[in-house]
Amino acid sequence: MALWDAFPTAREDSRLDRGGTTEVPALHLQRAFRWQAILRIAIVIAFTADLAVFPPSEQLPLSVALAAVYTAWTLGTLWTSWRSRKPHPSWMYPLVDLTLLTALMAVSGNFSDPNWSSPISADIFLFIPVLASFEMRPVLTAASGVLAAMSYVIGTALGHLQQPYWHFILIHALFILVVCAGCVLLSDVQQHRVRAIKELAEHRLWLLDRIMAAEEREQRKIAEVLHDGALQNVLAARHFIDEAACSPDTADSLHRADEALFTASRQLRSSVRTLHPEVLVSGGLVPALQHLTQQASERGKFHAEVRSGITSAGSADRPLFWLAREMLENVVKHAHAKNVVVSLQKDDPENVRLSIRDDGVGISRESMARSLSSGHIGIASHRARIEGLGGVFTLHSNASGGTTVEAVVPLR
Repeated sequence: MALWDAFPTAREDSRLDRGGTTEVPALHLQRAFRWQAILRIAIVIAFTADLAVFPPSEQLPLSVALAAVYTAWTLGTLWTSWRSRKPHPSWMYPLVDLTLLTALMAVSGNFSDPNWSSPISADIFLFIPVLASFEMRPVLTAASGVLAAMSYVIGTALGHLQQPYWHFILIHALFILVVCAGCVLLSDVQQHRVRAIKELAEHRLWLLDRIMAAEEREQRKIAEVLHDGALQNVLAARHFIDEAACSPDTADSLHRADEALFTASRQLRSSVRTLHPEVLVSGGLVPALQHLTQQASERGKFHAEVRSGITSAGSADRPLFWLAREMLENVVKHAHAKNVVVSLQKDDPENVRLSIRDDGVGISRESMARSLSSGHIGIASHRARIEGLGGVFTLHSNASGGTTVEAVVPLR
């Protein structure tokens, strides 16, 4: 079996994709909408300064009225941005901006300025794609920029119909389109970044949910082991002691009680070692692997050996130990193997390779997917740990049968 992704993507797991992967999280959109509304204040300041420096010779009242309408629109969007959500579709905001600013330029005479002295007639349209880019929708940003360039070209051409300065007009339109292209790219980058953050958050919740389920299963398993093993032997020992107290022949009862207590202590010691690998702390990784392999071979009735060219993997000792324990447990339960080889070697001067190879029945992609979907995340969690160390985790079927699990981690 080839390496496969243990974690589902938002597209693969419909339970994670409640709102659709194409949607940008509402929190990010709300923040972007607020900054967009604040940016409109800069536009208001720009055309207010233009009207003050280059007052229109005609239709001044209408120009001021349109400027007041746009100012009211700006304040309205600013107030709305602090509410819980946007009250209108995303496309409406750049459309209203473009319509009001185009009308203001036409009425104030900026399109028909005979001296071509007002910079606002060209520069103000640069704000349209910039404003639209806050929506994090590249197509909407591109459409807004193209419409802004067209509005500038048509308005300026009609305003200077008698003597159009086409080189000037087209160069300014091209500049608007260049800015628009940059805004489209920025919008696309932000959109993908926010989606990536969303998917990572969903993966985190997905993994947390399964980790909690796995912890609950482990606790239940420990309780079952203690109840069915050590606790029964302790209760049997108590029964034998009670029996010895009431019987004249106490030697046999006490002997049986001693055997039951010895068995219980051995079971408890094994459970404690499983929960806290003392041999790993005191002896190191190789003795711990040997201990694990010996226990697994006794339980699984297979021949096992440990091959080691090094004594330690540094800070990766514990993750490699837990990985080996999980994989050997899977071999005992599912592989029906006759031979298992655990190898710890230097992969190169900077990396260590742990390999666990068996000749059992193997494992298919489908069975792993079913196990993962049912909440068993042992392999997935160990892969995440290995990759979190900067390593590489692989699991594949052997040509001669069985499975090989390998983890390559940096030697630190």
